[in-house]
Amino acid sequence: AEYKTGIKEFNPWLSNAEKASTEGLSKPTNLAEAEALYAKISGFDNNCLAHLKLLNAANDAAQKMTTHKEADDEVVALKARYDKVKAVSDDWMKKVDTLVKEWKLLDNTVTELNA
Repeated sequence: AEYKTGIKEFNPWLSNAEKASTEGLSKPTNLAEAEALYAKISGFDNNCLAHLKLLNAANDAAQKMTTHKEADDEVVALKARYDKVKAVSDDWMKKVDTLVKEWKLLDNTVTELNA
């Protein structure tokens, strides 16, 4: 029961995350928008990490079942799909982190030049 509950919660999130991961990043036009994008992507990444815990907990529950071959196969398939989403999330985090840092640097340079 614990396994099924975890998978029931994980599956819809994974489907939505897969869809979101194909939409790409928006193109911010200023530092505030870049920071908002960073917050959004950071939230997405945190959600990935939280749902990995859920999948791992479901897998742990499956291991306690008498027959868990089917559950094992399902977890392996879900983990492969999760890994693709997490790879996109990691890539986005790097890009947005760099973007925000560069924008702050640019802002500071402009401020110095105007002083």
